[in-house]
Amino acid sequence: MLVFGIFWIACLGILILIGVGFAASLPLMRRRMPDRADDPRLHGVACDEVHFASRDGLVLGGWWIPGSSPVSGTVILCPGQNGSMDKDIPQALPLQQAGYNVLMFDFRAHGRSEGEVVSMGAFEQADLFGALDYLSQEREIERVGVLGFSMGAGVALMVAAQDERIAALVVDGAFPRLDGILAGYMRIKGIPALLARGLAWLTLIAGSLRTHYQLYRANPILLADRIRIPVYFIHGALDLFVSTAEIEALAARVAGPTELWRVYDAGHREAFSRHIDDYNRRVVAWFDQHLTV
Repeated sequence: MLVFGIFWIACLGILILIGVGFAASLPLMRRRMPDRADDPRLHGVACDEVHFASRDGLVLGGWWIPGSSPVSGTVILCPGQNGSMDKDIPQALPLQQAGYNVLMFDFRAHGRSEGEVVSMGAFEQADLFGALDYLSQEREIERVGVLGFSMGAGVALMVAAQDERIAALVVDGAFPRLDGILAGYMRIKGIPALLARGLAWLTLIAGSLRTHYQLYRANPILLADRIRIPVYFIHGALDLFVSTAEIEALAARVAGPTELWRVYDAGHREAFSRHIDDYNRRVVAWFDQHLTV
């Protein structure tokens, strides 16, 4: 009888933990509200509205921004989780002015794209593959750079390990492991560090059950030794999601050449707003060095 009671108490405990994980995953994985609407044409830059399919069939919306003549190459912008691509226009314009075509797009469940579930970098890889396929099939472009932010940085790293069409990367606010950045998010919400780590794993388990995919496998550091292209890391030393030591460890695992710009007065994705001119100069210079042929 005692064993039977312990069994049911254990089952109840497991159900409670799963329920906590599901509750924590809901706000992180639901469709995101878009940022304030913007458009490259409002900044005097011509663009085409484009739509293309992700590898798993969702229709994604974006902008094709032709580079100023002469064209130096093509760069895809991968936005972060939350909001929409609108907020990244200020980081696209310097590339366009430097002669780069720019493809901007919204990941699934964001902005102008289909989808209702954010998978925190797992299925979003299919979206970046779709962007690469669009450039190959519709624009006859087989060699590109990628500028990725936060979740988009993680996606860019993982796809670069699998697709040789990506020739150079700039990643701003990257992360080595999904459970780590989720734990950072929990800590920011006021959850003690030890509990935050456990809740991060519960969230990943619940998210995996919801998506029928092991989300905890979507970790850039697991693929880093397959990335053989040049990668420029931008990291705010005040980032509360990911530590400088974690980014240094990730950069050290990359097989290709890397540089790390540590921005000591910036938090997560704050390097651009704090050092706009230097940021733009560094990003353009990296692609000029490693993408232009």
